[in-house]
This record gives sequence, C-alpha cells and structure tokens, in this order.
Amino acid sequence: MTYRFPSLNGLKAFEAAARHLSFKAAAAELGVTAGAVSQQVKRLEMSLGISLFRRLPQGLLLTREGAAYLPDISRAFDVLTDATEAVAPALNGRKLSIGLDPQVVERLPKGWPRHSTELEPYVRETRITDEIELIWNNELDALLLARQTRHGSLSEHAVCPNGNSEPIYFITRPGLSECRQSRAIVEALASESAE
Repeated sequence: MTYRFPSLNGLKAFEAAARHLSFKAAAAELGVTAGAVSQQVKRLEMSLGISLFRRLPQGLLLTREGAAYLPDISRAFDVLTDATEAVAPALNGRKLSIGLDPQVVERLPKGWPRHSTELEPYVRETRITDEIELIWNNELDALLLARQTRHGSLSEHAVCPNGNSEPIYFITRPGLSECRQSRAIVEALASESAE
C-alpha cells in the first residue's frame, strides 16, 4: 500500500504553529527559525492546495480547513509517538538526567524538579553544570541553559516560564527531543515561576 501525505516537517510546523497560533512560538518549540516554520507551512499549503492559516498583522488565525485538519494531525503525531515508545520501551520508561545552568537554577522554584510530583516520572537526577559536552559524552540527557547555543545537531527548545520574556533553553539530542519525557519537562517549564 502506498501512503500519500505531505512532508512530515511541514506537518510538524503546521501542528506547532496551529497550537500556538504563532510561527515564532512554533519555531522556539521546534528549534528552528520563524522563517523556516513559515516556509514549511507555505509549502504544505501549496502541496494541499488550501490555506491553513489567515496571516494577520497581530498573529495567525486558523482557516476552516486548518481547524478541521489540526485535531487529526495532532492525533497522528500522538499515535506515532506511542508506536515508537511501544517498540522502544527503554525510551518510554526512561527518566532523564538533566544538567542545570546555575543561572537557570536561580529562575526556577527552589528544589526544581522535586518541588512537585509532576516531573517525578520523567527526571532521574539533576546536576549543576552548563557543559554541553556532557550530552555528547552521554553523561547527561539534557541541559537547561540560560543562553542560546547553536551546537551541532543538538535540539534546542526555547521556553519562557510563566510568560517571562527571558527564555530558558532545553537542549538535548534530536532522538530525545520529542519523547514523552522531554515534552513533559518543556510543558512543565512553561508554567513554572520562581518562588
């Protein structure tokens, strides 16, 4: 059987932009530029022959077709994630080891991530460090940095805790960037505020 569907990168760009109603926020999540997200969505729209967004001066608005497309695309990504984790149970059950930049520690609640039980299933240990080499050496799974770093093929998600304009950067290997653990950590960071 031959499956006909557009580029997965275009679908990821659309799904993220549709959730945020922003190319900039989608770009921060995907670790690319807002221009790249916009171009991927534009190519997706051209391949489908429909408009998915209305581009307004103050942001994005889903078209009727875009709003109808989003739930099924989101579900498809959930199914792909579940299928991947089902055949790689070590990935599914694995807790991440995370390095914390000292400047990031000052911006998080005291005792993060142990300050709540929300992240307990996802974080095994934390260590105070900002050394990216520890990811390459497999000593850490991820880093939370106070500064942006374009470092080879590592994935980088910018997260603005609780609407703060100063982002924290979640850095990890591409293979871990979209796993359930990484997504849970990024989502929890977005809602955090320092005490």
